[in-house]
Amino acid sequence: MNRDRAQQVHDGAELLFDEAAVEQGIAELAARVEADCGADFPLVLCVMNGGLYLTGQLLRHWNFPLTLDYVHATRYRLATLGKDVLWKAYPQNEIRDRNVIIVDDIFDQGYTLEEVKSYCMKHGARKCVSAFLIRKTHERKTADIAPDYVGLECGDCYVYGVGMDLNGHFRNLPAIYALPEKVD
Repeated sequence: MNRDRAQQVHDGAELLFDEAAVEQGIAELAARVEADCGADFPLVLCVMNGGLYLTGQLLRHWNFPLTLDYVHATRYRLATLGKDVLWKAYPQNEIRDRNVIIVDDIFDQGYTLEEVKSYCMKHGARKCVSAFLIRKTHERKTADIAPDYVGLECGDCYVYGVGMDLNGHFRNLPAIYALPEKVD
């Protein structure tokens, strides 16, 4: 998708959560996670690329000692569908005996979370929780896992903005948009 096509698609998108709603969702999410995990000296694992925006915003709210790292595990590969998780980068910090917070943009079917959490537990994490900006609700088959913390909820639509992309574009938007249908 080139720049002009991306802009054309964006112009037809629906604003799902404006910037104020996103900020409120992130602030509430940050407070819940801090209340439960702030005393754990956690290892925060940002799931790239989508989790980058949310991780940065959560860090603004968290006032407790933590270690920041990232993983790059994806199932979309710039497409809109996919089940197999591709690992591009593993954590650099020691996971053994750490409490881990996995931060990602969207919980859709749970396959990426299942893979990352399994990796952490196999490598000796004491505890592993997940925090997502948004969760889709739908009837499609999902992995046998659920997110621990969610900021916002949406229906089964293609969403982008606030870290989530539209074919590689618009991760930088401070609001969340939905497409009326799948686009190429």
